[in-house]
Amino acid sequence: ATLVTAGTAAAQTVTWNSVQISWTTPGDDSLTGTASQFDIRYSTAAITAANFSSATRWNSAPVPAAPGTRQSTVVTGLQPTTTYWFAMKTADEVPNWSGISNIISRTTLAAPDTIRPAQIANVSVTGMTETSATLSWAAVGDDSLTGNATSYDIRWSRSPITAANWASATTTTGAPTPGAPGTTQTFAVIGLTRQTTYYFAIKAIDDAGNPSALSNVPSATTPDQTRPAAINDLVVGFLWLHPSVTETMIAAVPRRMPGRYLR
Repeated sequence: ATLVTAGTAAAQTVTWNSVQISWTTPGDDSLTGTASQFDIRYSTAAITAANFSSATRWNSAPVPAAPGTRQSTVVTGLQPTTTYWFAMKTADEVPNWSGISNIISRTTLAAPDTIRPAQIANVSVTGMTETSATLSWAAVGDDSLTGNATSYDIRWSRSPITAANWASATTTTGAPTPGAPGTTQTFAVIGLTRQTTYYFAIKAIDDAGNPSALSNVPSATTPDQTRPAAINDLVVGFLWLHPSVTETMIAAVPRRMPGRYLR
C-alpha cells in the first residue's frame, strides 16, 4: 500500500489529537484479489523496516477493499503539538505480509484553549452622573489568573443581572483593553436616565473566545442634578401715599397692583 494524505491540504487531516491517513489498496497476490488485513503503525520516532514492529499498532484499521480502492482511517488519541510517523503493511489470508509502505509524518496541532478567565469579583460603581456610571474592577488573567485576557463584555440592565438573563442585558461599546491581572481598570457607562436604578456586570473573554463566569452585580441609582430654573422676572412694587389718604382708603387699594398713586 502507498500511503497518501487525504484531502487537498495537510491541515484538513490533522487535529490536536488525531491524524487522518489514506492509501491505495493493493491486491491479495500483488495487484489481484482482495487482501485480508492491514497493519498500521505510528510512532513519535521515525519508522523503519527494522523498528516497524515496535511502533504502536492502530487497532481500528479498516478491512481491505478491492485493489485500487482508496481507503483511509483516522488515528486518534495522539498528543498535541507532537510529530508522528505512520507506516503500514498488508497481509493476505496466509498471512503473507507485504513490505513496509512509504513513511509519512505529520505534526498535530496545539490543543484548544479550554481554560477560561477568572471571574471578576470586585466590580464597583465609583461615580455617578444623571446619565452615566463609572465602574471599577481588578483585571483577571487569560487562563484563570495567568496571562492577559483579550476583551471585556460589559452590560447593564434596570433589573438584577443573572447568568440566566445575561444575554438580554444591554451591551456597551468602548470597553478598555484588559490589563495585567490585578490592574485596576475603569469604564464609564453612558446614555443612562436620571433617577433610575441600574445593575452592572462584566465578563472577561480570552483569545479563544472563552468567557469568564459572571462578575458580581453592583447597582446604583443615577441622581437628579438638575436645579430649578432661576426666577428672572422679579420686580419691586411701591405705594406712594398722599398725606391726605386715610388708613381706610389704603385698605381699599387692590393688592395685586405693583404700584399705585393715591391722592
